[in-house]
Amino acid sequence: MRKVENRRICGGMYGKSALLIGVSTILLVLLAAPSSAQHIPDIISQVSQSQYQIYHLAIENAGLGLYDSSYNQGYRNRDGWLGGGSLGNQEASMYLANEFSNMGLDVSIQGDYRNVVAEMTGTVTSEKVYIVGGHYDTYGSGQRPGGDDNASGTAGVLEVARILSQYSFESTIRFIGFNAEEDWMLGSQDYVDNVITVNNENIAGMINLDMILRPAWDNDPTHPEDLDLGTQNTPLCLDWTNTFISAAHTYVPSLNIDSSTPFTDYWYAGDQGPFIEAGFAAFMVAENTVGETWSGSNAYYHSPEDASDGLANDPFSLSGVTYDYVFATDVIRATIATLAEEAIVIPEPASLSLLVIGILFLRRKT
Repeated sequence: MRKVENRRICGGMYGKSALLIGVSTILLVLLAAPSSAQHIPDIISQVSQSQYQIYHLAIENAGLGLYDSSYNQGYRNRDGWLGGGSLGNQEASMYLANEFSNMGLDVSIQGDYRNVVAEMTGTVTSEKVYIVGGHYDTYGSGQRPGGDDNASGTAGVLEVARILSQYSFESTIRFIGFNAEEDWMLGSQDYVDNVITVNNENIAGMINLDMILRPAWDNDPTHPEDLDLGTQNTPLCLDWTNTFISAAHTYVPSLNIDSSTPFTDYWYAGDQGPFIEAGFAAFMVAENTVGETWSGSNAYYHSPEDASDGLANDPFSLSGVTYDYVFATDVIRATIATLAEEAIVIPEPASLSLLVIGILFLRRKT
């Protein structure tokens, strides 16, 4: 009887020891698991150039009723001001909302200018918000496809959202299609005034994607194919801009960022402007600076030829420059890397499941 008891006691002790050793081993495995930063190369590798082009073409063609025939106005135009927005503008708005919704994001149409807002709520610091946006309206009346300005940036926001929506983050991320930017940032100003300021929100950083498809159009040897970042010359904005530059250098070394950036003149000329004026860190991502635009070499900017089937994408045009989809997808990768680092991507929970399964297995053994 005593011997049996001893075996039971010893067996219990050995079982507990084995359980402890097993749990400790699993915990060591978990502690040795890759950090959130180590997941970023895998995340950005999922960026799809073909999917980006699908988004881009759909937005560029808004107004032809290809997405919804009831919005067919007979020509491509997304003017955001005329009568509350052209039919093409409304079609683009609906397309963005539906695509964001299909990604499982919380979607709303905000304000008089119908900004399309999609959100992923953070799991730890939800009150800390990061924003990536681009304007979906076009300049002027008549045929205005706005392929580069700014179907390119808006399609980029969709692709950023498509990738990041597959993960969870400690902080909140918002994806916004701003409207009426061409009427001097009416949509983004309304959003800052009537959402962010009213609710006293903590915007940790804003990235504005605006024209990311023709980096070579300036034909200026002093400005090779590059990416320019426009922001205000303040420590807050420069620090946020340098965060993007650092992420790009680390994860997307093929992206050539102009060494003279950040470009601090005309920092207000874009949807980043209202955010900066309200005291938040923000910058614009663009293929070239406003100053270079004024050189006149981008002859198709704000014209009917700014289209994938127009002179802006014709190698036989006077500029000889075409849309650079590889460059655009590199910009998207750098944007994703920045947000994944700063909002802090949460590693997949498989490791936690492993811990539970391991404990149950060891308990059964003992």
